[in-house]
Amino acid sequence: MEKIIIASDFDGTITLEDSLFKFFETHAHTSWQKVEELWEKKVINSKVCLEKEFELVPDLSEELIDKYIENVQVDPNFKSFYKKAAENNMDFVIISDGVDFFINKICKKAEIEGIKILSNHGEFKEGKFTLSYPNQFEGCIKNSGTCKCKAVRNLKEKYDKVYYLGDGTSDYCVANKADKLFAKEKLSKYCAKEKIKCTDFKDFNELINLLF
Repeated sequence: MEKIIIASDFDGTITLEDSLFKFFETHAHTSWQKVEELWEKKVINSKVCLEKEFELVPDLSEELIDKYIENVQVDPNFKSFYKKAAENNMDFVIISDGVDFFINKICKKAEIEGIKILSNHGEFKEGKFTLSYPNQFEGCIKNSGTCKCKAVRNLKEKYDKVYYLGDGTSDYCVANKADKLFAKEKLSKYCAKEKIKCTDFKDFNELINLLF
């Protein structure tokens, strides 16, 4: 039996909206948008982008984040997808250039337990929100906080096949690294433009029908 793992982006793929983007849109000073544009144009890397954007959130606290997360929605079919993957002996991992502090809380709220997460790390220390990057890689093309390409290469050393699910800009560089790519929204358009083979999907209900 082939040993298969499904690796998935989080924001905009598992969640219905990009939860970090929406958080900054709701709570950060409007200048955060200029920071985001610099990242989109590759003027700054994702680490600098994240740090600057969090600095632009006045009165940042765990209570503020908890209140915000109350309204974050996970794809309603994700939990069933995650269960079916396990039933079919497929491992699952989230690979995100977002922050585990948010991801863990969102998964807990959705009653999804036991998911392995590779992402940037966030925590409050003495009342200040700090970021660290346990999954960065010096050779990362995009100099991202979490190098998705390196993460997928590492998985390929342990598994016969790696399936990847993604939706946006942070998934572009890893698009041609997986054995099978499932793409939605911006990633789907990028793959069409770059002639990268992928299977389009809209939600996890569609993925259940495609994979199981």
